[in-house]
Amino acid sequence: MKISAQEIALAAIFAALSWVVSEFVPGIPIIGASGSRISFDAALAPIYGVIIGPYLGFFAALIGGLAAAGSLFTILTSFCTGISAFVAGMLTKQNDNSGKFRGWIFSAVAITLLLVGWYSTEVGRIAYFYPIPHIAGLLIVLVARGWIANNMQKEENVSTQKQFNSQSFAWGAVCLIIGTVCYFTFLDLANITGNLTLLGVLPFLAYAMLIVGAFSIIYGVFSWIKPGFVTAVALACYCGIIADHMLGNLIFLSMIGVVAPPLQDAPSEVIAGIFMSVLPISVAERILFTAIATTIGIALLPILRKAGLLRRKTQ
Repeated sequence: MKISAQEIALAAIFAALSWVVSEFVPGIPIIGASGSRISFDAALAPIYGVIIGPYLGFFAALIGGLAAAGSLFTILTSFCTGISAFVAGMLTKQNDNSGKFRGWIFSAVAITLLLVGWYSTEVGRIAYFYPIPHIAGLLIVLVARGWIANNMQKEENVSTQKQFNSQSFAWGAVCLIIGTVCYFTFLDLANITGNLTLLGVLPFLAYAMLIVGAFSIIYGVFSWIKPGFVTAVALACYCGIIADHMLGNLIFLSMIGVVAPPLQDAPSEVIAGIFMSVLPISVAERILFTAIATTIGIALLPILRKAGLLRRKTQ
């Protein structure tokens, strides 16, 4: 496989972008792991795989994560964004001329191995419903198969008549503002009012508003793009992001004594209960990342394609 100078340059840019986002953009706190956060470069990694392919995308995301890593845990979790880029990149990789290469198979194998890893742990066997979003991702890969790659590569999926839906965009902006305020102030609001119920309600409201707002803005800005292309980008990004999530879970379990010392001697039932209790938050968080990745992807891909910078190989 020949790698062009353009692809190397894009890989370097993406690695640097991951480092910047990891270093300077506040992440989402990891419940149970004091001081650890989920970086928003998790929303960028699948786009790397889509644009420069699964292999370069993997290394770009990995190198960016390693550059920002400050502990053994963050070094290992740098591979999470790498696997995200790999899965999304393979899903959008077209068959070769012989028709023997099927990129989606590699994505399916990667997600399957991660699911096997989860159920091989005692916690995983207790919290057997926890990987529902990940199983959904595997089913997406198995059902869609080559459809995602075909829709990603077709120029005709992008309409030349661009229209801006101002109502949808305005509604999305309002939802994003509400969600952002709720996300960053729910602890203060709970302390001021003395109502502990807010601690349980406002985070879910924040995630719901952020998700609705993100997708509303996507529709408002990119309503001129045909649904097939948008759906293909969203599905590829989602599958990459849930692969990232499951690998992160496995790394967390393997290092629980380091990242969450109070849980080191806790029974597996307790740890499994924690995982199940945060499942709704995890789902909302991954959907939010998917919305961010989709927004960036459907904006960036047509631009790179027209500029001649998007030349994904089939083998």
